[in-house]
Amino acid sequence: MRKKRKVVTVVLILMLCAASLFVWSGERAYACSCVNSTAKERLETHSAVFTGKVVDIGGNFMSIVNSQQYKTYTLDVDTAWKGVDAKRMKVLISDMGEAACGTTLEKDQLYLIFASKDERDGKLYSSLCSFNTRLEKAEDAAEILGKGTSVSSDDFRFSSGYRSSWMIAFYAGGTIALLGLAGGWLWRRKKKQV
Repeated sequence: MRKKRKVVTVVLILMLCAASLFVWSGERAYACSCVNSTAKERLETHSAVFTGKVVDIGGNFMSIVNSQQYKTYTLDVDTAWKGVDAKRMKVLISDMGEAACGTTLEKDQLYLIFASKDERDGKLYSSLCSFNTRLEKAEDAAEILGKGTSVSSDDFRFSSGYRSSWMIAFYAGGTIALLGLAGGWLWRRKKKQV
């Protein structure tokens, strides 16, 4: 009886640890403090750099990766320097105010965008510290970046996609189910030995 409780306790602890990996990000909230950088430095440090027109602004999105709130901006790409895989790109931008490095883009306006891809969910993220700029105010930055590549819809066979939240939930559920099965197997094995 004592061994059964021990096995059940270990299994429950393992399941809680696995579940916490998907819930707790380990990040703390701080006031926004951006390090100023040149357009050339941002080209090197960001995953995607392009100019595009905001064609759609999606609703609020809560990231399960870092528990922050974002808006999804869809941009029709005009010129690309780096990381563009579709004519229409989606970028998540913090929607929590400037104090939390949030910023907004206006629909039907052209912007120079710097975004970073988060490998945990495959999505492009940007913030106030990315220094996204309306195109008419970004002439100096565009000149520093040099001539980019003009983008048309004929350049891509597939649209940009990233792992959706249901896929992440599927993987999390699968991990928990596997841990549960492993715990059940261990429990049965210990039960047969007694």
